[in-house]
Amino acid sequence: MSAQNKDDMFMEIGASFNEQDCESVLPKQNNNENGDEETPVVAESPTNTTRKTLIGLVIVILLALSWVGSQQLAQSANTTSDFNAPFFTTWFSTCWMVLCYPVYCLFLRISTNRSGFVESIKDSLLIFGPENVSLRQILTIIFPFNLVWIVTNYLYIFALTYIAATDASAILSSNVAFVYIFSFFLLGERFYFIRIIASLTCIAGVVLFGYADGFSEQSNVTTGIIMAIFSALGAAVYKVVFKKVVGNASLGQVSLFLSFLGITNALFLWIVFLILYFVGLEHIVAAEIPWSYLCGSSALSLVFNFLVNFGIAFTFPLFISIAMMMGIPVNAAVDLFLRGVLFSVLRLVAALLVVCGFCLMMLPDTWNLPIHRLLGCTSYSRCYSGDQPESEDERAIAYSSGSLKRESAEVNKNNEE
Repeated sequence: MSAQNKDDMFMEIGASFNEQDCESVLPKQNNNENGDEETPVVAESPTNTTRKTLIGLVIVILLALSWVGSQQLAQSANTTSDFNAPFFTTWFSTCWMVLCYPVYCLFLRISTNRSGFVESIKDSLLIFGPENVSLRQILTIIFPFNLVWIVTNYLYIFALTYIAATDASAILSSNVAFVYIFSFFLLGERFYFIRIIASLTCIAGVVLFGYADGFSEQSNVTTGIIMAIFSALGAAVYKVVFKKVVGNASLGQVSLFLSFLGITNALFLWIVFLILYFVGLEHIVAAEIPWSYLCGSSALSLVFNFLVNFGIAFTFPLFISIAMMMGIPVNAAVDLFLRGVLFSVLRLVAALLVVCGFCLMMLPDTWNLPIHRLLGCTSYSRCYSGDQPESEDERAIAYSSGSLKRESAEVNKNNEE
């Protein structure tokens, strides 16, 4: 996000992590405005950079495969003759999020010593401030997030019953445009000319998807595209509001947040499914429920959500963005070879526009400076003028599906004790 909002910094969900890959610390000579010594600048060795890169590449592959697999299995589950229940699919999958925090604790116990484990557990309870998360916060903050989460994913699964997963994933990727637009108005994000162009490029791609399939000739396809667009809007709202409400979060805090999300979902939202079932909007034959598809999709969704935040914490966040983009061609390959879906030139151009818009959003801030100087807007406070540039990591976190900050040196100290 912009420099103005770094103190609030973000979703896509404290004292966080150990920078295990940092071997040398270069002290800064300057003091801050209060006269205190500033935090040392951490430098990484080439060996550790290589290790992070290799880990990141593995995570990219796993993320792309888990994301595509989750979508394809959910689509298969809801296109069988005796099962068409997008809400039940979403509810069932979200229940699996309960496992996020236990998996995190298991990983933490294996990778750290006892003192580091205890400190990280204590830190994970501080999601919303200096006090441990309370029942009131779970009901008044996490549960509303759960509603946004469930509606967003329901709309996406609903869209998959009408359009190819390739189209749906490309449209969902356009949420980066909505994230920037919402951040500009709600979080005080600065004006970046290239990001404006990126947003318009993504939106143009989404519109072209609708045009390519015909807005009026195929009502079901049009419905699927509209649902996917609203899902992208919901994903953007979730990320921006998470950023505003939660701010920075560690992997433990995000994992606990997702587990609470799964708990509130399991406790309160099952009644919505019953209502939809009895009014005929969800079609289920108990003996024909495709449990293998549902469990496979839910497990891969759990892996995807955990890997997103794990990847941001332990490798380069830009890799997460790359994985999201890889999901589009991988989905296209699956749709083509397993489902026999053929893509018109217009649909390929539409997907390419979304990918280009996403990539433009990741360009360095400094590339905006010559354009801003030409426009003469650098004197305005909301226009980026080169002061306090945003790091590539922060930008990648904000516009991928991530919701946490990078590791700090605190846990590393605990590991060494």
